[in-house]
Amino acid sequence: MNLLDAAPSSSDVYRAPDGYEFRLRSHFQPIFSLAHRRPVGYEGLVRATREGGGNVAPLDLLRSAPQGEARTVLDRRCRSLHVSNFRRLGAEQSWLFLNVDPYVAAEGRKFGAFFAQMLESSGLPAHRVAIELVETPHEDDESLCAAIEYYRELGCLIVIDDFGAGSSNFDRIWRLKPDIVKIDREMTRRVTVDPLARRMFMGIVAVLHEAGALVCVEGIETEAEALCATAADADLVQGYYFARPSAGLPREHACRTLFAQLSAAFRAESARFHDRRGVRLEPYFAELSAAARGIHEGTDYAQAVCALLALECTQRCYLIASDGFQIGANLEAERNASARSPRLEPMRPTPGTNWQSKAYFRRALAAPGRIQITRPYLSVTGPRLCVTLSLAFRVDQDLFVLCADLDVRGLDSEDLSYGVDETALPAPGVSDIADVLHHSRRTSHAGRPAAGFGDLAWLPGRPL
Repeated sequence: MNLLDAAPSSSDVYRAPDGYEFRLRSHFQPIFSLAHRRPVGYEGLVRATREGGGNVAPLDLLRSAPQGEARTVLDRRCRSLHVSNFRRLGAEQSWLFLNVDPYVAAEGRKFGAFFAQMLESSGLPAHRVAIELVETPHEDDESLCAAIEYYRELGCLIVIDDFGAGSSNFDRIWRLKPDIVKIDREMTRRVTVDPLARRMFMGIVAVLHEAGALVCVEGIETEAEALCATAADADLVQGYYFARPSAGLPREHACRTLFAQLSAAFRAESARFHDRRGVRLEPYFAELSAAARGIHEGTDYAQAVCALLALECTQRCYLIASDGFQIGANLEAERNASARSPRLEPMRPTPGTNWQSKAYFRRALAAPGRIQITRPYLSVTGPRLCVTLSLAFRVDQDLFVLCADLDVRGLDSEDLSYGVDETALPAPGVSDIADVLHHSRRTSHAGRPAAGFGDLAWLPGRPL
């Protein structure tokens, strides 16, 4: 007998190949939009009870069905049950997230058509269904991609679950081009306790956005985790902090008070962060501005940056010409032991070193007179995390960018969010830079050596 034909979709009883019966029920967990502050989708989750009593974990239920026809039967039974129950609950504007085993997605066609007919008979439009590919390895990439395209052609959204764990990685993003990516809950937990995880988390969300996907952070259980998701610019959130799975659906604005509290906490945290950062960085902004002003007025370069290098977190200073070439060597702070370490000797600036690809250089050129600050990163010339301050200014008719690398841990080792946003700040006291960029673009350098190749004498009257 064909097990698929013997399994009416309206039934909530599943008989495993070993003869055990399970009663299946649907629970739905809301997925909230941070911008809309209300549920925009619900993930269908199976709840199973063994014959004679006793709950069965979803993974144990899955193990009761070996790969092949039996697993496809179970997967289809769960999806049919979720669709039927979801329709009865009357959520007419929300997505229904349906978990699909990659094996079933790729191999299900061998057991006959199912999904399109099931949706049609239920009256649920395909565009309101999000097919959630759960994190399990699958060796046949070609058949998996074909299955995903089938769901996409029906009009469904494609979701990759547990991103950052196992097989749910960037390779799967590139191949399957999902509409929504769910961040693995383990990463969600780490971001509140590990500064590196938080910085990576914010970058990962940004990269997923650039890949064309909405980002859902799942497994949120605390306000701190919710604040991290908010700060990272996640689109969707899911977890016990907002709502637990249940057989019914919450009222649309059931979490209005919670979102109001979260917004207030986020505003307060942002204000505290900017206040702390402003106080901590003010001496560095002031000395960077003073150094640029000094070089502009004819002070020797090394002398101009002496006070900046003396600040406790400054690692190094360096000067870049408008074409991106560094002028001379780095000026290192005496306390900076990494400057004397031989491990990174191949990466020391040499004649011809060019930084035009660096965002801090380009952003400074685009906004002369405004100090730029980067996100924390590992400098190629030192083995410590740093943030770079950069400031474009003029010497005679030429534009230069003065940079200073600051030690992140020394700045504020306890502030997990330090330096995560890039902000242009006015540089106090840097005079005579109006229209510098426009003027610099009109100025020809014909007849003199290109800046940055170690030849410093061509700057008239400026003993750099």
